[in-house]
Amino acid sequence: MANKSLTNNAKHLEKDLEWLVSIIENRLKSFSGNKPLGSLRLKPPTAEGPASIYLQFIESFEMNQEERLILLLALLPYVSPYLLEKAITNAGLESRQIPDLGGIKGSMHGGFIPTGETAIFLIAGHDLQKRFECMLYFSPRHKFYQKNILKLEETLSYEPETSGVLTISKDVLFMLTNATSYQPLFNSNFPAKLLTTRYDRDALVVAKETDAHLDEISIWLKYKDKLMKEWGFENKIQNGYKCLFFGPPGTGKSLATAIIGKQHDMPVYRIDLSMVISKFIGETEKNLSKIFDAANHKNWILFFDEADALFGKRSNIQNSNDRFANQEVSYLLMRMEEYEGLAILATNFRSNIDKAFLRRFQSIIHFAAPDKTQRLRLWKQSFSECTKLSGDVDMSALADHFSLTGAGIMNVVQYASLMALRKGNNIITKENLMTGIKKELTKESTFSGEGIQS
Repeated sequence: MANKSLTNNAKHLEKDLEWLVSIIENRLKSFSGNKPLGSLRLKPPTAEGPASIYLQFIESFEMNQEERLILLLALLPYVSPYLLEKAITNAGLESRQIPDLGGIKGSMHGGFIPTGETAIFLIAGHDLQKRFECMLYFSPRHKFYQKNILKLEETLSYEPETSGVLTISKDVLFMLTNATSYQPLFNSNFPAKLLTTRYDRDALVVAKETDAHLDEISIWLKYKDKLMKEWGFENKIQNGYKCLFFGPPGTGKSLATAIIGKQHDMPVYRIDLSMVISKFIGETEKNLSKIFDAANHKNWILFFDEADALFGKRSNIQNSNDRFANQEVSYLLMRMEEYEGLAILATNFRSNIDKAFLRRFQSIIHFAAPDKTQRLRLWKQSFSECTKLSGDVDMSALADHFSLTGAGIMNVVQYASLMALRKGNNIITKENLMTGIKKELTKESTFSGEGIQS
């Protein structure tokens, strides 16, 4: 399927590139012949043959002929890097002889890199009114910017904005050239890692009330487009869906987030707050901006684990540090409200989160420590099918006497399984389970020696 998609994409792109070449040659001939360069009548090729992601993309954003040309120019350095250079040479010209053409030479890229001026030259020529109209394509209010399709790179303060390089977003580039979605790499520009799980919803053991609240998230993900667009809620409620998961460590907050992503085929990105929060003024906001800008108009889930480090209560202003810290929270509040996707925050204590955020959550979900029934279910599903329990192991008694979380139970099972492997067998003994339980309870200084005696 992927190869077929690539083939269809390539066919339609090749046809559109032929159209672009004809426009470029027309402009260059007029320029070299000293003919007036008025606005150009654009007639893109008619789509033929099977559908492609490229054509679907153009149709879904209802691109006109000029927008289609600008999109092609932004793609040129990646799909046909020497097309413009070749057209200029064939016309007997050099790019430096055509200042109106714009464009730059990169430090490593050998071809001609289009700028905003390149697009304006091809579409409007010297028609001043048309040039003004073309500049609107690079406005922050245009869908190119709003939908994170392409933009002009910033220029030096004394240079025209239209001299900026025409840059296509990486996710659009990947979609149009590889027929796949873009998965950003974890680095300082995108301090978030993909969170995945091999488990399905049945493996998540939580209270019925918690399970029902999680279903509400799934319902929103399923019907959000119909609710917002067909039912007209776009101007009635805030963008996106924001949730707070709170409860003790090991109760399934991260697992639940990963399972939601898996259920709805949505990538989940866990934000690395250690790379976001900075002691330098303005850097935290800058790092947050990179995350939200990258996630804008994507089908992503953003997951802020241990969120109180970033979403914590604002303090009374005692000094300049307090003031800047409060500004960070205010900025984050604004970006969260603007985010159109699903954002999930996780914390051990609900009271640690600033009240300004709490008022804006559609769901606040408590992940309580498991009760006896839930612990028994966790014990039963944690052991490998390759192992056997010794006759003196009573899982009901383990669930009854020891208040462990799901993560704690899994640690005990792992310890007992490793001890069995060390002995060269597959028998899970009561002795090893008790040792593992003691280790877990000791972590929280709660082991009292009561309960099942080994």
